[in-house]
Amino acid sequence: MNTSINDSTPTSLAQLFSQTINGTQVQAIEIPLFQRDYAQGRNSDQARHVRERFIADLCSALDGDKELHLDFVFGDVVKGTLYPLDGQQRLTTLFLLHCYLSWQLTPALDAPQSWHAFHYATRPGARAFCQFLTRCRPDLSKPQLTKWLCDQADYLPTWKHDPTIQGMLVVLEALHDRYKNYLPSQLLAAWQRLTDPVKPAISFLLLPVASQKLDNTLYVKMNSRGRPLTEFENFKAELESLLRQNLAISEQAVDAFSRKIDTDWADLFWEYRGNNDLIDEEFMRYLRFLFEVQAWKRGIHVDLSQSDQRALTELSEKLFGSAATDAADNFDWVVKALDIWLQVQADGISGAKAIKPLFSQLFTRHPSTTTQPLRIFNFRDFDEGSIGVDMFHGCCALYGTGSWRLAHTLLFYGALQGCLAGTYPLPHIQLRLLRNLIEASQDEIRAGERNNMPALLGEVEKIMARGPLTDIATFNQVQVANEVAKQALLSAQPSLQEALHRLEDHELLRGGLTAFDLDPAQSSTGFENHAVQFQALFEAPFGNVTAALLAKGNEGRGHIRTSGHRFAYLGAPRQTSPWENHWRARRGEVPHSSAGALAALLDDMTTGSSLKDVIGAYLNAPSTPKDWRYYMVKYEAMRTGDSGCYVIAPYPGYSICMLKGDSCDNRSYHSDAYLLAAVTVAQISQTQIANSGWPRCFPGYETESRSLELRNSRIKIRCAAEGWQFDGVPEKGMEREKFDRVVGQYPEYDASLKAYIVPQEGGIDTEDRVAVGGQLIRDLVSTGL
Repeated sequence: MNTSINDSTPTSLAQLFSQTINGTQVQAIEIPLFQRDYAQGRNSDQARHVRERFIADLCSALDGDKELHLDFVFGDVVKGTLYPLDGQQRLTTLFLLHCYLSWQLTPALDAPQSWHAFHYATRPGARAFCQFLTRCRPDLSKPQLTKWLCDQADYLPTWKHDPTIQGMLVVLEALHDRYKNYLPSQLLAAWQRLTDPVKPAISFLLLPVASQKLDNTLYVKMNSRGRPLTEFENFKAELESLLRQNLAISEQAVDAFSRKIDTDWADLFWEYRGNNDLIDEEFMRYLRFLFEVQAWKRGIHVDLSQSDQRALTELSEKLFGSAATDAADNFDWVVKALDIWLQVQADGISGAKAIKPLFSQLFTRHPSTTTQPLRIFNFRDFDEGSIGVDMFHGCCALYGTGSWRLAHTLLFYGALQGCLAGTYPLPHIQLRLLRNLIEASQDEIRAGERNNMPALLGEVEKIMARGPLTDIATFNQVQVANEVAKQALLSAQPSLQEALHRLEDHELLRGGLTAFDLDPAQSSTGFENHAVQFQALFEAPFGNVTAALLAKGNEGRGHIRTSGHRFAYLGAPRQTSPWENHWRARRGEVPHSSAGALAALLDDMTTGSSLKDVIGAYLNAPSTPKDWRYYMVKYEAMRTGDSGCYVIAPYPGYSICMLKGDSCDNRSYHSDAYLLAAVTVAQISQTQIANSGWPRCFPGYETESRSLELRNSRIKIRCAAEGWQFDGVPEKGMEREKFDRVVGQYPEYDASLKAYIVPQEGGIDTEDRVAVGGQLIRDLVSTGL
């Protein structure tokens, strides 16, 4: 192969047949046998994307006054026939474009045209189909061109099995969709620009490649055989073309970008390549992160549901296209955000090999005796073995997937801003502030219709630049106020910084200290003691924590439902997520609803009281009313719900749903806390209970009746405001005798109401209803009921 770029000939498909190449005039084009099928008509997402873009570019060139250059077509001319070695797809699409527009001419082109000599050697059917296209005259008024073509007598049934022919039909239909509403004058103008003998709208450079034989070896050398361009290769070519069309971006800058994307930056991503030893996906994910961040900052719509290539293609047009007013600034920022990873520093090294050590200096995923590196919590979906806390690696591997969330985007953007500022080591204190705000802002961090990302990204920049907290208006405002209070406390008492930061790093608090007293006038010892005792308090299991907080007056976080019942978050015995949710800052919640109870409990612990001491003192105090809180504290079974969510009847609260999740409706099943506690006291076996799925067996809303059904007798027992209500009591017979014998032992049983009436004063129990209920159930079961 002996040729150079200087040997290339500028031409168009129509012009080609009037030019002399290698001393020979081209009389025909033939796609060699070893070429692959026509791929631009395939139905894959990648082929569809390439086809749509290419047809749009071709038709835009014919509609306007700009020329479209299709780069090089390599081929060998032998005895007047051009055999393309690279450019098959482009030439085939051009041939189909010539066919379609020629059908639109009035009068039609009846005489054979030079460009009709376009053949496929890959299959005889494809050759015959090309001849068929040059002879037919379709009825273009039909909505579906391909249906008309397939209905013709000359259309062979076997062609439906030829992938090249089927691909050509797809492209012809796409052209028909584009042009079917054009006026005849517009179609004629497009044809004239396409076939202009002097200045055609669409051209390419034919580079002759001389060879002794046209076989598979040569094709492999041309790097085309069997290996279609990857999505990333297609995108790189499209992006470079787009950048060169924008006059605001210098040619030298685009040249440098084109060189780096295949050299310096390729080497950077090589360190993060996947198992396929390619960098395409990793590079595209990081570019998508950059493009989407920049788009949000410019107020451009971002569709997070798209594939990487489609998202990049659409955003690149909006960021760098001729209509983009900030194209030069957008391009400059993207280049800097790529270059920066070649310059970062850590452990005495710089560049790509310093990225992992840098993030290890910044972040940790584990509890630590120190507060640097900063503990981060939102990495639970990342693979710890390969990614750890390397956010650059996480972005390359996971951006655009379900494991990467908007919170990750904001934290990574903060780290990127720190790197771009060029100050090492990066400011831990600002990243800590950002971490705290992100963790508290689950409701505020959102894209889509109520998109907050533009404002949040702007506030990340302010935070990393040490701007005033008064400028932070989009992140959770309760947490912002909490950060202001922390700064005031540390300003007055700098010695508390380590204790405060260690408290922030607790798994359950995640930066939010809204339940703590941050008054700068308090003693440092008091705050430090609370910090230490909180660590001791939350050592799993947590069942007694809920009881101790209730004993100190806690009612949990919650709200009143339309039924008048109170929805309350009280914490769970084993799971951490309900406690994370419990302590997280809430909009409009100042102070935290559990702040008083928590402070009182931590004070007791500081003086040496255990949780059992606190619980015992509460239960044994004569002044403690036997309301819902009393029963929750006394009976562990009532605190076993994994969700930590309860729906409690109006005070004194003698009806409690213990929820599976955070909703109480007909879609989920929940437990009845009082019934569960009574059955636990009764110590009866599961086989004695008829309720399927016990204890989480009650569907419906909190106002619906919930009864325990005994398997043998089908007697039902439920907790009511006045005591224990019985239903399904046998009317007569031996079972009725047994029932009467059991309840006859209890003077409080009212036969007319079929209920055990718990003694009360002012509607508050004076006798333990759970203890009584448990005894009643035990007695009934022991008699065989």
